[in-house]
Amino acid sequence: MLRQKKPDGSFNPILEGNIAVQLLIFFFPILIGSLFQQLYNTVDAIIVGKYLGKAALGAVGGSTYMLINLIIYLFMGVSNGAAVAASHAYGAGRMKDFRRVIQTAMLLSVAVGILFTILGIWLSPAILEMIGTPQEILELASVYIVIYSIGYVPCCIYNVGAGIIRAAGDSRSPLYFLVAACVVNIVLDYVFIVPFQWGVAGAAAATAIAQLISAVLVLWRLADKRYPFQLTFRGARPDGGILRQIFYIGIPSGIQSDMYSIANLIMQIQVNTYGTDTVAALSAYEKIDGFFWMTMTSFGMAITTFCGQNFGAGKMDRVRKGMRECCVMAAVSAVLFSGAFIAFSGSLMGWFTSDASVIEIGSRLLVELTPFYITYVFTEIYAGGIRGCGESFIPMVITAVGVCLLRVIWTGIVALAQGSLDMLMVGYPATWAITSVAIMLYYWKGSWLKKCGAAAA
Repeated sequence: MLRQKKPDGSFNPILEGNIAVQLLIFFFPILIGSLFQQLYNTVDAIIVGKYLGKAALGAVGGSTYMLINLIIYLFMGVSNGAAVAASHAYGAGRMKDFRRVIQTAMLLSVAVGILFTILGIWLSPAILEMIGTPQEILELASVYIVIYSIGYVPCCIYNVGAGIIRAAGDSRSPLYFLVAACVVNIVLDYVFIVPFQWGVAGAAAATAIAQLISAVLVLWRLADKRYPFQLTFRGARPDGGILRQIFYIGIPSGIQSDMYSIANLIMQIQVNTYGTDTVAALSAYEKIDGFFWMTMTSFGMAITTFCGQNFGAGKMDRVRKGMRECCVMAAVSAVLFSGAFIAFSGSLMGWFTSDASVIEIGSRLLVELTPFYITYVFTEIYAGGIRGCGESFIPMVITAVGVCLLRVIWTGIVALAQGSLDMLMVGYPATWAITSVAIMLYYWKGSWLKKCGAAAA
């Protein structure tokens, strides 16, 4: 049997190596990079909470965190669309198309980043007020999100560029760039908040500077002639066909991710009615909980690239086996996270605040929600694999109904019943389970294969 080669003539292990090993080789650099990013988010919250108080902690989390995620997930959608288009071209050895994808995607990332910088500065403060952000948090949150918005252009450039680099089989370079940016971010966080006393504005400025550094590093790698990317903006113009392919995958992918933020934002409106202690507790909980979600996202990104290259090379047997093996690994990770968060719930919350009420509320959230992590695993892996093959519309619809619509309905029921925080939180595990069942049924039905084939034609 002939061994599959990369476009440069070397053998491509993604198309022929041990599936579990190749997934893990991809997964761990993505995970470590995400760990550093989550570590920054956690350290940022610790510094803000310890030095600026619980109002500032609530200002950089809660509604603010969710609004920022709405934008970031759209960037990730563009990144996913570009990565899938790039992985199909690279897996099939079409290097001319591969480089056209890079050029088009990077031009698009700049345009999208500028658009959301303008929208973030213009609309975010009004949205924070509209969704009922507590008054003692509102001004701080508005300052934070306006300054943070300045970094959207480099943030989009990094996410799209890193996705393309991974699509070509290099998951280490984005890791190195992200680690460098996170270290700078943590150092500047402390300097701007403690010695300079810039408050939440300092935390936002530190993040914007770090995002600029990560974007510069990604552009340097894409333009380096020693690598297959060879990005140049000389005579650059977007390719209409590639833009359509990126949008076909990227828009549903971004909307799918945003469904979680939209649903959570609506639930946050109800959380805001429970007071500052609950908002601060949920903010700290989200930082801890984020370690699980970034692990699942790392598995999802690994399976998307794996399936993208194998689909481009016509190896559907490896696509199916890859999804199965990735599900097993992700499920084991979910069980381990659940056990650790339950066992150390009080200690983990104590990192963020010494306020007894905030610690009690946050610990209760960890104990009540994390046992159900495993119900979400299948949504991330099957949706990621199907998206890697070129179909993302139906996974978006499933997420829209299973996550967004059902959580909104549940939040309305809780609000009308004047229900407790515990009652509201039931919406999370219930929608995880329903969405996973729906996406698995869609996968087993097999109609997505026809759509992927039509999209690739």
